[in-house]
Amino acid sequence: MHARRLPSRRAVSHVRRVPVRRSSRPLRSVQVLAAILMAASLIGGVAVSLAPAFAARTLEIHGAVFTSQAIIRSIVGMDGTPNVFRLETDRAASKLVRLPAVTSATIQVELPSKVVVNIVEREPKLVWVIGDTRYVVDQDGLLFGTVDTADNPIPSDAGPLATPNPNPPSPSLSPSHSAAATSAAGSPKPTPTPTPTATPTPKPTPTPTPKKTPAKSGAKATPTKPGTKATPSPTATPTPTPSWDASLVPSLMPAPTPGSAGTAGPGAVALPVIFDRRASDAGLGLGGIVDPVNLDAGYRIANLTPADVGSSAQSLAVVVDDAHGFTLSSVPAGWVAEFGFYAPTVRKTTVIPGQVRDLRSSLGNWGESKVAWVVLVSDVSSSHSDTVILR
Repeated sequence: MHARRLPSRRAVSHVRRVPVRRSSRPLRSVQVLAAILMAASLIGGVAVSLAPAFAARTLEIHGAVFTSQAIIRSIVGMDGTPNVFRLETDRAASKLVRLPAVTSATIQVELPSKVVVNIVEREPKLVWVIGDTRYVVDQDGLLFGTVDTADNPIPSDAGPLATPNPNPPSPSLSPSHSAAATSAAGSPKPTPTPTPTATPTPKPTPTPTPKKTPAKSGAKATPTKPGTKATPSPTATPTPTPSWDASLVPSLMPAPTPGSAGTAGPGAVALPVIFDRRASDAGLGLGGIVDPVNLDAGYRIANLTPADVGSSAQSLAVVVDDAHGFTLSSVPAGWVAEFGFYAPTVRKTTVIPGQVRDLRSSLGNWGESKVAWVVLVSDVSSSHSDTVILR
């Protein structure tokens, strides 16, 4: 008898899905402590910002010579003894560098109540006199500060300026000399023989000419008689030659300034001085820019010493005006050397060393006491000729 096999049953597992409710995790003690500390820090910060112990009471300024402490104090925000934590030091420093004389500035807070400002100012190269104001000029021609008649710096209260013009205007020749300068760029212009006029002395001295003016080939030189004017060449306009007049030299000398007998202090700049009497520069002020060609010419001429030109004068004075360009005069008033005008494409400042040599030769050949006026030519060729007017 066979046993009957029953089919096997496969066990089936049933999964019971029961929703699980998750409860929020209780805050740990560390988190609670952190929240308390943050709140305490916030309250403490507010309390510190209002605490009188952290009021800015001391302002220490270093490096400000041409910039007044009053304008620095105002920009930093020290008025009213504010809290040191509320000072916007970065914003104030960026505003300080826009002052005329300042190139860089840093501001540091020293707790509990001190603010330290370090200023780096521009370096003066020349004293540029416009009207009655004596400005100092940096290497870029920027008028950034003023000095008194003894060259002592005058701290300025001028506020932040606009960004200086990166492209200063190109220099231009005086209208009365543009034709003469154009002639100098081309063929050499003839130099007329100076015509002496009556002088305050009983017997005027005739004017000799140190060198003959070169004549063009195929043309005859026409002698100039006293009382007549030289006829200019049809292709060139001669530069007007001044006649000796005893009242002309003082008119070119620097005008006396009240208080010129002042005492120079330890911070006096002691720099060469240029008296600018051109109409185009009459309106320049702090933040103005002297064009680069005239700045270069002024720097070269103003740095000359009496020994450089063979003079026994006590000092030299430089004036630039619309009639004669740059002139160099002996002090006390004795002689005047007319250097003229310069431009980047017509007459470059590289001719100045040759003009200085010519001036030295003229004073040596004729005697400094006899020379009244020297007109220095624009070129430095072997055939050039200067004009010397004697007393």
